[in-house]
Parts: sequence; C-alpha cells; structure tokens
Amino acid sequence: MTGPEMRPERADAIRAMLVEHARTEPAVRVRRRRNRVIGWGGLGVLAVGVAATAGTMLLAPGPVTENGFVQCLSEPSRNPDGTYPGSGAAVAEGSGLPTDPIELCTLMWEQGLFEPDFDPLAMTNPPGRVPDELQLCVMADGAAAVVPSPNESICAALGMAPATD
Repeated sequence: MTGPEMRPERADAIRAMLVEHARTEPAVRVRRRRNRVIGWGGLGVLAVGVAATAGTMLLAPGPVTENGFVQCLSEPSRNPDGTYPGSGAAVAEGSGLPTDPIELCTLMWEQGLFEPDFDPLAMTNPPGRVPDELQLCVMADGAAAVVPSPNESICAALGMAPATD
C-alpha cells in the first residue's frame, strides 16, 4: 500500500504558504512585543497612579480627633524602629495644662525636657531653648504631634497628615 501522492499544485501551495509565513513572521513578532510593552507599561502607570492617589488620601490634611494625647517630637525625624523621638503628654480635663498642642509642647521645650543634659530626677533643670518654628501634624490614631521644623511638608515626610485649622 502506498501513501497519497503529492500533486504539484498542492506542493506549490504549501511552499507559497511557508514563504509567506517566513516573510511576515518578524513583523508579527515586533507587533506582539510592542503590544506587550505598551500593555505592561500602561499597567505600571496605572499602578503608580493608584498608589499616588492612595497616598494622597491617607496623608490628606485632617483634624486632630484624639484630644487626650499630644506627641512632642524632639527632632524632625523617626527613630530606626519607626517610633518618633521625644515625649508624649496626656491631657486631662482640668489638669491646668494648655489644651493647644503647640502651646503644650512649647512649655515642655521651655522646661528643658528635650535638652541633652536634662535630668528627670533633679529638682530643677536649666531652661531649654524653644525651636523657632513648630509644625502641627496628625498621627495615624488622630492624636496631635508637634514637630520642630520650618518645613511645612515635614508631616508628610514623617508619615503623618498635616493638621487642618
């Protein structure tokens, strides 16, 4: 038994199809590669846009909602473990402490609490120097944070939202 014979017209048609495929294949590859680059690039731009929008929403200015605690930073940076340097103060009704966070932290600076030679066990300490400019920020839990810095965008740099008036 013999297999089917290849007619010359069929062989010519197969040859023409292979030649056409070999001629157009590089252009098809280039088009596919370009479409992939455009698709992945568009996806990257979309991801960056979503991240920027989320960051803006999270760090949008907001009011202080936790009025019972104020974090007074001793410097405009974060510790290596992510905490803030300085001291916090709980503010209770009728305590005699100022209710304005900047005023409270100014009082702490004036008492020398953030000076390197401050001794918490001493009866008196030399007065401290109050920074020229203090910025009011809002921490993630809604508490006020006062940062010694002339930079108005320091809140965002520290991962906090600027406070609204």
